[in-house]
Amino acid sequence: MKGRIVVVKEYGKPFDIEEYDVPEPERGAVLLRMTQAGVCGSDLHTWRGDQTQEFMPLPPTGRAMGHEGTGVVEVLGDGVTTDTLGTPIKEGDRVMYSAVFPCHRCHLCLRGDTNWCANREYPTAGVWPYFTGTYADFLYLPPRHAFFRVPDELPDEILGPVNCALGTVTTGLQRAGLGEGEYVVIQGAGGLGLNAVAMAKDMGAHRVIVLDRLENRLQLAEEFGADYTINIEEFNTPETRIRRVWELTNGRGADVVMELVGRAELMAEGIDMLSNGGTFVEIGDIVRGREVSIDPSKLLSGKSILGSRMYRASLLPTLLDYLVRNQHKVPFHKIVSHKYPLAEVNEAFAKSEWSQSQTEVTRAMLVP
Repeated sequence: MKGRIVVVKEYGKPFDIEEYDVPEPERGAVLLRMTQAGVCGSDLHTWRGDQTQEFMPLPPTGRAMGHEGTGVVEVLGDGVTTDTLGTPIKEGDRVMYSAVFPCHRCHLCLRGDTNWCANREYPTAGVWPYFTGTYADFLYLPPRHAFFRVPDELPDEILGPVNCALGTVTTGLQRAGLGEGEYVVIQGAGGLGLNAVAMAKDMGAHRVIVLDRLENRLQLAEEFGADYTINIEEFNTPETRIRRVWELTNGRGADVVMELVGRAELMAEGIDMLSNGGTFVEIGDIVRGREVSIDPSKLLSGKSILGSRMYRASLLPTLLDYLVRNQHKVPFHKIVSHKYPLAEVNEAFAKSEWSQSQTEVTRAMLVP
């Protein structure tokens, strides 16, 4: 049996689709049949051509694309009878797997920080077991890789963004120490931003303010619990946006500002939105080589800058429980606005592009 994978051979160029033999899982491994794979903003950077060979070189055979998504068990390797928490598992069961593939051997992995793995590498195309990205018909989970059976009461349509968008922003909010009654600013209302709004409110944030340039996303942010939204085409300078945030926080500033857009200049803007003692959380700006100027004296009043990437696998069961508890309160099904077959991956990316353009897409899913 053969299956397809999506490969990037050159930054800024259309993706290729290649076929490989589907491997039999080794002992302790699991083969998933992918059902959903999200078009994440980090993948858009690759498609758009923001990444470069200098800072993130592509291997000669290309890189297998995709990390966000969910699937069902196709084949269980010998010895696998339960998920990572010990819940019985069988072929055909829906699972949520960790999108972080750590080495389990470096000092960071050994202390539990697998999302910061020192040996983390992007999957090379054409290397066994081939199915190492989620833009594919299958995904190979190696032995010891964390995965969890999805609760029966959760519908399929809310599962796609869990293991990237939801996990990533939840970790950022937790590491920032978000507490009851605090003020939060979210820069960007895409898949990560919408999840951040709902999670911040669930964690007790008193007021959540969301900035974006797409009105459809801002309206959806309000459905997810945003108290106020700011359209950056109306407030079209950093000064007017900063002033508006201070107005909406009753002159105290934000306790947490979270950057989910991927623009370096938003760090300087976000720091000026913070109250003394507040935290700026950098998540979106994954492209290496960009620089921004800040005035370090502004940090002396207790402000901090916190970088955050992905999550620990142990968070996933908590997120599934969170969805069970909130699925009838928050319209999670609206995050995924468009679905495309795998063969239309390049069209999915073109329609998802928001930089310098308008798009109706909040989160697109490839559905192999």
